[in-house]
Amino acid sequence: MRKKEKIFVVLFTLGLLFLSGIILSNRDNIESFLKNNSITKEAYENTRKKTISKNIKIKDEKLLEFLNELSLEKLEIANSILKNQKLLDVLQNKNLEKMLNENNYDIALENSQIVKELKSLEILSPELKEYIYQNFNNINYDLVVKNIKNKPEVLKLRERIVKLLPIESARETLVNLQEEKLIEIGKLLSNSPKTIEFVEKREIEKYNLNEITEIGKTLYKIGQLEPKLAIDISEAIPEMDIRRVALYGDLYVRDEKSELEMKNEYLKENYTFENPYIKLNPYGRTPLTAGIAFNDVENETKIRVTIFGKYGMPKITYIERYRKDNLLPIVGLYPKIKNNILLEKLDESNNSIQKKGIVVETESLDDRLPVVLVEKRIPGNLQPGVNMVSYNLGDQGLPFAFDSMGNIRYVLELGPEMRKVKVEKESNDQWKVKNDEDTFQLDIFGKILGRIGRDYVTPKDENKKVKYLVRNNNVLTVISYKDEMYPRAVFSEFGLDSKDIVFKASIYYDKNDLAENKVEDGERIELYEGDGE
Repeated sequence: MRKKEKIFVVLFTLGLLFLSGIILSNRDNIESFLKNNSITKEAYENTRKKTISKNIKIKDEKLLEFLNELSLEKLEIANSILKNQKLLDVLQNKNLEKMLNENNYDIALENSQIVKELKSLEILSPELKEYIYQNFNNINYDLVVKNIKNKPEVLKLRERIVKLLPIESARETLVNLQEEKLIEIGKLLSNSPKTIEFVEKREIEKYNLNEITEIGKTLYKIGQLEPKLAIDISEAIPEMDIRRVALYGDLYVRDEKSELEMKNEYLKENYTFENPYIKLNPYGRTPLTAGIAFNDVENETKIRVTIFGKYGMPKITYIERYRKDNLLPIVGLYPKIKNNILLEKLDESNNSIQKKGIVVETESLDDRLPVVLVEKRIPGNLQPGVNMVSYNLGDQGLPFAFDSMGNIRYVLELGPEMRKVKVEKESNDQWKVKNDEDTFQLDIFGKILGRIGRDYVTPKDENKKVKYLVRNNNVLTVISYKDEMYPRAVFSEFGLDSKDIVFKASIYYDKNDLAENKVEDGERIELYEGDGE
């Protein structure tokens, strides 16, 4: 080659290299120009899309068709997503459901990322989304994706819960528990550190009543999520009746709180017989009952209580021995009035040695109580006392007692925890309250004294109940439901000697449906007799 030709080749090569360097250094600018120039834009995008499509390793022609219909920008996003070979395998082999069974944390984390990218792919176009859903139409796609996405956290949570609930018999149950239930257990435990501590140390004596109730409720809710787990927990913690603590613990907590409040109130002043401490509805369950206490009255002193009558009813009088640290019961008040009451301090021969008149003002009663209408009353012939009504509203008991003029004189507001109940007078100042699985003792104030246990004899659900009244040789008939224009229950007393009805009262229901309101039973009782005579 001649000298001139060599020089030309060298200069040409250098020129090409220089030009290439300029192009490379200004690549973005050149690409931007080609992309945005109206003349070159279409040609540039078509060329670029062909290049990207060739690099996407998908055999499904339909999917490729949907991808090619995307704009260049969306195709570039799809390309970056589909570089994940495992995602391509999922799309082609439709093996998404297999990921649900993965219990290795690292692989589950990788699977979680894959389904996140799958969700990113489906938002690129409606056609792509429909394709993906059709591709996995044999499963609940959204639920499966959600569970795969959450699986790493669930695996962590499972391991944590097994450690937080160190109950050996429950380990297998927890390991195989559904993810939704595990998440719920995690929430329950995170809200109750006391439960975690108790299950680990089992030192029940260190917790107060409120804390024990919280623990019982938490363990009960965990057990409700999985029956086998409930059995495992109950067997591992025999020292706690978890179900009953959960169902009824709040009742005891409220009683304890009420007693503490009354104690604090009582200590604020020096209450005397002339200026007694008076507490209406001491435990929040008996709005027509009050309790009284004094500092200057000796223990076991006899007190005569007289509640003056209203609306044609005679007064109620009883004698009660006053006991320190206990409230003197004032029972049988009238609702929504100022009740006049006479307190008399007595000697052992029941002679009055000091008197004090007090007024106790009551409020309106629960408006869900029914209307009582007395249709017949022959004074002197009917047996003394009040009519105790086991009255239920749906799944909640609201027992009450009414006198022979139809005045409600006692109400026992039991709340939803007790559910439907039947109430019986057990002794002078105690009730036996039965629901569908337990029997409880309550005092005249409604304070829960304890649980007697389950009554395994299920009484017949009879619409008509007949009770013999010994004192006057009468018969009390209670009809729970009469299906008339205005549905009602009926209390009627028949004199076996007089051969006549001596008392009849109707209890009118608010609701026509018997499941919503029903008189389960009734009886004639002395509401409160005292214990001093």
